Amino acid sequence: MPFASNPDTSMFPPASWNERANSSYCYAAYGERPQYSWALDYFGGYNPKKDFLKVSNIIFSNGELDPWQAGGVTFPINNDSLALYIEGAAHHLDLRLPNIADPATVTAAR
Repeated sequence: MPFASNPDTSMFPPASWNERANSSYCYAAYGERPQYSWALDYFGGYNPKKDFLKVSNIIFSNGELDPWQAGGVTFPINNDSLALYIEGAAHHLDLRLPNIADPATVTAAR
């Protein structure tokens, strides 16, 4: 998984991202080179309004504390999809079983 971190803004130790070095490591360790754009090439998403125009019954859920939020779909694509921004929520919290510690925003989103 491509990863970089800044200890001033995250809990992770410093790590810089170098695509060439990571690709070389993967090839040496696994005999494969990463295909970094595979998911976008295969499923679409470069242009969500165009790529997902005909989707239906999809809820794009984004939590305020979700580290993946920046790559999420944050607006409804069409009248048959919904995009939620859930304050006080983290990655997949809305998909877990209800818990008394859930923020009210997660309960409302469910």
